[in-house]
Amino acid sequence: MKNKRPFFFTADFLLSVILCLYVASLYFANRTLVYATVLLVAAGAALIIYRVSSGKQKLCPPCPVVYCWLAVYLVRALWLLFSNDPQSGLRWIDTTLPFILFPLLFQYLPLNERIFKTALVFFVHFTLLFCAVSLFSVAYHSFTVPVAIKEWLFHPKSYPFAYTWTNYDHPSFLSVIYLLALPAGVYLKRKYGAVSTAEIIALIVAEAAMIAFTGARVGFILLPVLLFLILLYCISLKRKIIVAGSLIALAGIMAIGMWSLGEQFFLRFKDPVRMQLWETAVASIKEKPLLGTGTGGMDAVMTSPALATELGYPEPQPLSYPHNQYLGEVMHFGFIGAAALFGTLVYLLAMAFRKKDILLLSLLAVLFIFMFTEMPLDSHKGVNFFLFFISLFAASLPLRTGAGLRNAIR
Repeated sequence: MKNKRPFFFTADFLLSVILCLYVASLYFANRTLVYATVLLVAAGAALIIYRVSSGKQKLCPPCPVVYCWLAVYLVRALWLLFSNDPQSGLRWIDTTLPFILFPLLFQYLPLNERIFKTALVFFVHFTLLFCAVSLFSVAYHSFTVPVAIKEWLFHPKSYPFAYTWTNYDHPSFLSVIYLLALPAGVYLKRKYGAVSTAEIIALIVAEAAMIAFTGARVGFILLPVLLFLILLYCISLKRKIIVAGSLIALAGIMAIGMWSLGEQFFLRFKDPVRMQLWETAVASIKEKPLLGTGTGGMDAVMTSPALATELGYPEPQPLSYPHNQYLGEVMHFGFIGAAALFGTLVYLLAMAFRKKDILLLSLLAVLFIFMFTEMPLDSHKGVNFFLFFISLFAASLPLRTGAGLRNAIR
């Protein structure tokens, strides 16, 4: 029989509220996210100190995930020695502080299944609300601009009004956040029955509409990938084979259909700016393959007029990073320094497969795909989002597998 302890105005309740506030802040401007981060770290550290000082908790050695992310952060700090612009490099050091703070914090936070479930249910429901308000913003601006819905769908980048109410308008970064709510909702439905089928269908429809109206190109790729992972998670092995074959056939039909639409659809994926950035990064890697440019050193390389001319471009792009985490990591820290991040991600992927955890696996799939078009682990919004959920999912894994599943929610 489940032990129904009081929840409101307890430590569990307060920690749940802090986690929910942080989840909500991910959708808004960086200033809001900074305040939420300070609240989360300060309140979490205070709770841990109180529990340790009162004898309710003992500090055990950190788990390997903590050491992995510490190594990633130390690379960024040590590689200041190889940079020709260490002052610029300090910006990267500041942005990536969650590499240390979040894994260590979640290692010792007194998480239990009830806290985890509450935070995840809030994430799914708040995402539904976010999508609904954003789509209402689309409808409102379509009349006030005015612009025809068809015109908006064909040229979504020309009408960046969907996220006006959030004060943060990067469609790609926001798409990876609301898309993660989809596997989270499926997990909650199967594990707790806390999310209904109707809510999951509403998520799929709303998120597909958001991707279409905001032109989040990475979302066009991530949504079918996540749906595929969810299908594999929900069905038996025999059905997995059947579904996999059906999806491959469906993908072929969709590809033919999109091709028949002409260049209008595929022009969204042609990005000469990124191609120039990637070629610049590759040229830099060839010149300094082992140690890279050093932390902050890529700024000067990416904006170098001489290198742009050498590569056959009239001028450099006014961007300080190559919009590709794989290339950017090696360019910045060389193959030696980049091994820390890539090794950490491989370790997390092995953990997700070994535990068959749909949440961590979905998050990593989103990250691996997103790293082709952005550098999420070197930008404020990306670092906070991915490190928060990676740390939360990794720390809660014992609760959700093995003995943790047999215990009642406290």
